[in-house]
Amino acid sequence: MVNDIKKRVRDYICRHEMINPGDHVYVAVSGGADSMCLLFLLKELSGDMDFSLSAVHVEHGIRGQESVDDMAYVKNECAKLSIPVIVESVDAAGVSEMTGTTLEEAARNERYRVFESLDADRIALAHHMDDQAETFIFNALRGTGLRGLRGMIPVRDRYIRPLLCITRQDTEEYCRQKHIEYRQDLTNSDLDITRNRIRHTVIPELSGLNEKATEHICETAAELTETEDYLDQMTGKAFEECILRDETEDKGVLRIDLDRFETFHSIIASRVVKKALISVSGKARDIGRKHIEAVLSIAKGQSGRHVKLIYGITASREFRTVVIRRGGKYELPSLQMKPVLGFEILDRKKVAAEEIKAGDIYTKYIDYDKINGVSVLSVRHRMPGDHISIRGGNKKLKDLLIEDRIPSEKREEMYFVTVGSEIVWIPDTGRIGERFKVTEGSEKILKMEIKNG
Repeated sequence: MVNDIKKRVRDYICRHEMINPGDHVYVAVSGGADSMCLLFLLKELSGDMDFSLSAVHVEHGIRGQESVDDMAYVKNECAKLSIPVIVESVDAAGVSEMTGTTLEEAARNERYRVFESLDADRIALAHHMDDQAETFIFNALRGTGLRGLRGMIPVRDRYIRPLLCITRQDTEEYCRQKHIEYRQDLTNSDLDITRNRIRHTVIPELSGLNEKATEHICETAAELTETEDYLDQMTGKAFEECILRDETEDKGVLRIDLDRFETFHSIIASRVVKKALISVSGKARDIGRKHIEAVLSIAKGQSGRHVKLIYGITASREFRTVVIRRGGKYELPSLQMKPVLGFEILDRKKVAAEEIKAGDIYTKYIDYDKINGVSVLSVRHRMPGDHISIRGGNKKLKDLLIEDRIPSEKREEMYFVTVGSEIVWIPDTGRIGERFKVTEGSEKILKMEIKNG
């Protein structure tokens, strides 16, 4: 069994050209079964494959003494193996509160910040087939395209994932047969976290229907990776063929030649539009199917038609071109009537971080205890003296709207959710005041939702 796992991992490394002779490889070691398996496997392979090995451990400052014990364990095991190890402690909770990101996202960002500082040819991560299946299901549930369904790829820049060819059960069996102790992270059993629910409930149910469910999902993800790579190449070629460039024109303007664009297959045409919107806005997040369909509709319409899109972008039909122009910082939908807010008070522990993060511009979550009851909230137009909390202090609402390049006429139409003269939420842009954001210390959260507008 152990030799079979070693052979599969070695073959996988070679097939994807993950490591070259002479490379200096850092392996990210948490102390769990997966990363300990990877550490020992790469130690075994390093001689035959002629690469040097070091380890890195990031202590997130989240789980108290348990986290400190993990760090000590990793240092001790690396010393036994004569593997140099870099250990760094970070304050993930503090970063989460400061940046307004979820704790999980802050921890990940801090990990990668440490990884990026390493003098390494390759950085090996211990994701395996079960992680791949979880990612596939997680992305499918929240809505995604081919790129999201392909999951994690074996090689991305310096990062490699040698264990994507084996399962969690394989890593634990390898550790058992090699008599390798490993640490248990109790947060992995918290079913309030969406990924954990997928891991402990969804995947076992699927495996009950087909024992090779995880393997089949991973095979599909691998095929989608190849498909996405091919479509990316075709999209890039089509984009260059149909984009009209004028060096004298504003960089925030992009023109699509319809004579060429109309010859593309609908799949390629849609991807070209998305690439154009990303190119103009400089952002990929939240650009969805509805925005792409709006541009496609403009392309099929009469000259003179136009539509407002996300981030203030506009698209218009001008003779035989579609012109996409950069606008303000945010999408600004028009609220025709005074919004009516719906409220729901929730227990912080029962709301997954992903759900809070996924709220759209018309649904927001705030720390309930920061407002002292919903009766203090009001919905109104702006008034003199209005301000909003930002990282490091406060900012006048007027200054914020100017910075966000929101036209003056639009500012007069906008509605704001306020506590006195302090802005809690700006529904038109999705921004909420820094002081009201949900943190790990929040006990109750308030879900606010616009019912009309």
